[in-house]
Amino acid sequence: MISTSDFKKGMRYEDEGVPFQVMEFTVHNPSARGAATLVKAKVRNLISGQVLQRTYKSGDMFTQPDLSVRQVQFLYPDGSDFVFMDQETYEQYSVSPAIIGSLTDWLSDGFEAKLMSFNGQFIQVEPPTSLVVAVSYVEPAAKGDTASGKVMAKARLANGIEMLVPAFIKEGSEIKVDPSTNEYLGRA
Repeated sequence: MISTSDFKKGMRYEDEGVPFQVMEFTVHNPSARGAATLVKAKVRNLISGQVLQRTYKSGDMFTQPDLSVRQVQFLYPDGSDFVFMDQETYEQYSVSPAIIGSLTDWLSDGFEAKLMSFNGQFIQVEPPTSLVVAVSYVEPAAKGDTASGKVMAKARLANGIEMLVPAFIKEGSEIKVDPSTNEYLGRA
């Protein structure tokens, strides 16, 4: 069992049959005598991805969720699903696009991720924190926008995704990007 006094950033717990992950939490002591201490938590529903604000009484108890995380590698699309291989057991799993979400644009041969399941059902594909991708096209940067010190240009990556990159990035360059936010992180 997990208590609210055990809460830590990143900790996972199950509430009303749904797995949650603690993103932030604060403990509030009301000034009224005899009032219970409250724990206000910002949590993420691991099935839907929705971020919620929850308030619990100090000492509320939760169960440990039946979560399993596997390190997997993308192999190929199979109809509407995508096939991943467990890197330890070499077992193959078919995952629906609903679980992968916006990561489908990033899937290429050798893409590695973490595949999370809850009670035996796949619920989430967690990408790596950064990927190295080649830039296939860069639009000329708009001149005169130097007040911010960052002149940005629109670029198309080798996988077809468009994003803003600094103007000094040229076609053929390799850059590091965050696949979960589609943001430029730096040169490779």
